[in-house]
Amino acid sequence: MSEAATKPVEVPDDGDMDLVVRAASLCNPFLDGLGEVTLLVRGSLVTSVMNWNESLYQRFLLAALRDVQIHAAAGGSFEIAAVDCRLDAELRGSAGSRSRDAGKRLVSGLLAPRGDRMIERYRCAVLAGDSPGHLAVIHALRASVFHLSPGITAASYLLQEGTGAGLNGREITRYLIAPLSASAICGGSFSVEGVAAGS
Repeated sequence: MSEAATKPVEVPDDGDMDLVVRAASLCNPFLDGLGEVTLLVRGSLVTSVMNWNESLYQRFLLAALRDVQIHAAAGGSFEIAAVDCRLDAELRGSAGSRSRDAGKRLVSGLLAPRGDRMIERYRCAVLAGDSPGHLAVIHALRASVFHLSPGITAASYLLQEGTGAGLNGREITRYLIAPLSASAICGGSFSVEGVAAGS
């Protein structure tokens, strides 16, 4: 586990949930068309989310999100590719395949922001098959371009996973985003539908 994964995540306050929605939309403009990535809800929602959180998100995805942001801030393209390859080894089976497919769809449909060489190099590497292109890695890279904090990056990634798994805004807030912090945001709600409308 990376050192970055051991640091606490600061979760946005209730008033910042609109920021989480906007951040998710910036990182993935195709959010409304996203299907299941690594979170699959089969049977009980609570059990599915708890199992996913323990087996994939906390163990692998959160570390990848944080490590990519750290390396992007330092300009480390090689290190970002290494994080992507590490995540590829950690996400086995269909979860890894869906994560790669979602990441490749995202980089195929977007050009890097003007002047951003790191994302363009990474995009070319993914499209050429030289890097796996996991969605979490691309999400964190785009979050870095928009100078999003680690907490907003994590929360907006969770919004992506929840949306893909078919959860509504209240479920995403309560079961995915609120557990990031001891100060739960269970009372707050936001509109996932607003993402497609650009709100």
